[in-house]
Amino acid sequence: MVEMLLRIVLVMLLASVTSVKGISPVPIHINAGCSFHLTTSSGHNGTVGQLADGQVRVGSDLTPSLFTWFGDAFTDHQGRGCWWTPPSLVLQCDLNQQPNHGFVIGCYGGVSYQHQSLFYECQTGDGDEVNLYLEPNGAGCSTVTIHADSCRPPCASGSFSSRQSTATTSITTRTARASLTSTTTSFHASTSHTSQLSSHGGTATTSSSAPPGKATPAPRNCEAPVFERPDEIILVDKSKPDTANGLNPNMIVQLTPNISAIFVFDFDSSDSNKQCSLIFDLPSIREQQHPLYTLNGTGLVNFALLEEPPANPGNTTYNNAPPVAMPLEAVYLEPGMSAQPLEFPCPGEEGHVVVEMCDKPGSGVYLHYQEGRSEIPVGLYLLKC
Repeated sequence: MVEMLLRIVLVMLLASVTSVKGISPVPIHINAGCSFHLTTSSGHNGTVGQLADGQVRVGSDLTPSLFTWFGDAFTDHQGRGCWWTPPSLVLQCDLNQQPNHGFVIGCYGGVSYQHQSLFYECQTGDGDEVNLYLEPNGAGCSTVTIHADSCRPPCASGSFSSRQSTATTSITTRTARASLTSTTTSFHASTSHTSQLSSHGGTATTSSSAPPGKATPAPRNCEAPVFERPDEIILVDKSKPDTANGLNPNMIVQLTPNISAIFVFDFDSSDSNKQCSLIFDLPSIREQQHPLYTLNGTGLVNFALLEEPPANPGNTTYNNAPPVAMPLEAVYLEPGMSAQPLEFPCPGEEGHVVVEMCDKPGSGVYLHYQEGRSEIPVGLYLLKC
């Protein structure tokens, strides 16, 4: 049931979504006229090239194509407009064709189209070459993410720009004024305030005593988002791959080069027709007085969807943890950041979405916080709208 639901969620990510009241895509017109290459990951990793007729493909024998960015659309090096060609919705660049608008290149290079950040690569029968699709309309399809090597906007503040070349996937920043409601795990927010994010280096701590107004992402123009904490957090240690850490009733999150965290989010039928986003927030230290989290070191942190929840959370180890179903993104952690690894239609039935957070190999990030200590959303949580 859980494995099937995860597959359904991944497919739903790539399907057309019925619009939610008050939600409309807002293209970001930035870096128009700059040139970039595309690469794919998760599945057939490689650079994006083209056939002579403009069809976009990924394959070892193809020369990487150079594209030109126009704010929310792009053309290839011959000036042909790139679009999802109907009815199959395969990506192609055609002469005298208006390109599709609605593309976004995130500050970490992740490419999305109308808030969709997972796409499909499908077999062509020509060696290892694959086509790129908006929906799974080809043969032998698997999910994939697309990344641009240039034309990226600044991340949060200008001081972030020096790090953009090594990170992946989109970061979105919008605002939400959050407050805890009764004893539940939900946050309620409005989105009528100006986003202010800041970047800091070194060791960082934040507190729960800050006034409301912390900048957090919200899906598009959502009028009444609900923030929900994870239902379960499990820690595993690759330096002790067969040792379980037991249950985690205090919802402690610890991240080191060896220790990673697994987050389980539960869904039920009340989530039908809602839009969901995975959000990761670290509040700015300038607003805080008493520590809410501790962050040391630098480097990239990976997020990934897992195939299913751990069968026995109290006995979960590094070696028996569920396998990765889909890598999501790698980001730098720093105070004031807000990352949105994934946006998707909420499953309208009972089930789970399971996310792993771990240091990228070679990273030296150390993060520690306790989920639920504050009314301000901290760390990884789920936003529903």
